Amino acid sequence: MRKLLVCFVFLALAFQSHLGLAQNKFSLEFFGGPQMNYNQMTFTPEQPGIEVRTPWNYNFGINFLTRIKSNLQLSFQAEYARNSQKTINYPDYPDLESSFERQLFAESLGNYSVGLRYNWEKESYGFYLQPSLGITVNNYYDIIPVDSTSPGHYYGETKAKIIPNLRLEAGYKYYTNRRNYFLVGLRHQQGLQKLNPLSYSRGQSGYSTEISRSGSYTSLFIGYGINFDNWSKSKRQEYKNKVKESKEIKRDRTWSSGAYLIVSGFLRFRPKSEREANLEFSHITSGNLVGLGYRLNSLSIESGFATFNFANSIPIPEHNTRVVLNSFSLHAVPLTLKYDFLIGDKNRLRIGPSFSTYIITGNGEDFTKKGGFGGSDFNFTYVAQSSGLNGKVFYNLGVYAELPIFNTSLINFKVSQNFGSPKVGTVDLTGQVNGDPVDFESSGSLNGFMLEMGYKLPLNLIFKRGQQ
Repeated sequence: MRKLLVCFVFLALAFQSHLGLAQNKFSLEFFGGPQMNYNQMTFTPEQPGIEVRTPWNYNFGINFLTRIKSNLQLSFQAEYARNSQKTINYPDYPDLESSFERQLFAESLGNYSVGLRYNWEKESYGFYLQPSLGITVNNYYDIIPVDSTSPGHYYGETKAKIIPNLRLEAGYKYYTNRRNYFLVGLRHQQGLQKLNPLSYSRGQSGYSTEISRSGSYTSLFIGYGINFDNWSKSKRQEYKNKVKESKEIKRDRTWSSGAYLIVSGFLRFRPKSEREANLEFSHITSGNLVGLGYRLNSLSIESGFATFNFANSIPIPEHNTRVVLNSFSLHAVPLTLKYDFLIGDKNRLRIGPSFSTYIITGNGEDFTKKGGFGGSDFNFTYVAQSSGLNGKVFYNLGVYAELPIFNTSLINFKVSQNFGSPKVGTVDLTGQVNGDPVDFESSGSLNGFMLEMGYKLPLNLIFKRGQQ
């Protein structure tokens, strides 16, 4: 796949070398977004206690375009696409109360295509339709027996599976003042053959799982297009002659009323009661948020999609120690209210309170539902309880500060406290300590002190309507 990508880049550079002769013929797009893959699974024998679930994956890539006619472009696309498959297992089927999630596989695919784009252009926006023909490349590691006379002896070999595909995408473009553009679109890719088969078996039990896929997916994506016409001398001079907005006007617009996008990441410091003794960083977990907000004067309301990682810190009876079960995560929808106050007279800093209600919508990556651990004088096995967290809420209260960056967007910092969390990651434990039997329950929480940093992009800077 790497060689194909290098060839693709050289091809794009060959076209780009003609920029000096025909600047207005070329553009370059960067895109990415969530995707839903289409995989097929076969269980032998049938396993009604297993529910197949294909999670949302993602893709990102580049698209080099050269104009053939006024409304027709030739497209060269290179794309990275993620594909994975999960199952929901019900160990007590037909009782559905107890369940756990298992990821069967995850792989990275390369998609390369050539297509034609037809454009319907308006003054400030445009629509397009683009069919393409291409290939999907999967580099994988194959385990091969040495020979039939040496059972149990294998060697690994890197292989590549290449199959053809068809792609169709439709999109909307919104132009900036320099004829660069933001785009949003919908794409479907259909693989025309099967990729390398995947199979899993459970030792001598006779149970097996076959997974078939062809790289097919449907994706909603966003992107940004660069018009190389801006690099011509005449265009550069034209933009220089235009009266530029002052920094103060741009800065004021970043805090004006309107919608905005926000992306943030955070660290959560678990309460002291959940920390592992003498292990400084055991109490720190992370998370992220992607959302949309609306500002009205000094009041803002936000919502979106958040992921919290957390852990269950299990106290060992009669020992001043804890054992931490990691690799938990859950998803939540935040509803946030903010109110800010201007600090100083240059519109460079705003500070205010923030309050959020998080509504839990489901689990993300989960830990093993059954397991064990021990030490020199203790030994435990654990079984996870069904979460039942969907619809439950917890809260966050804090203070945040916002500063303009590049005079076109905002960066914000927030210190806050989570509280009111339900029990998460609850497990039932049985075992012995110093030879005495013990039986108890342990759980974690989403409470704790949080440090958060985010980036905010006001949409009124992109969609300037009625502004001079």
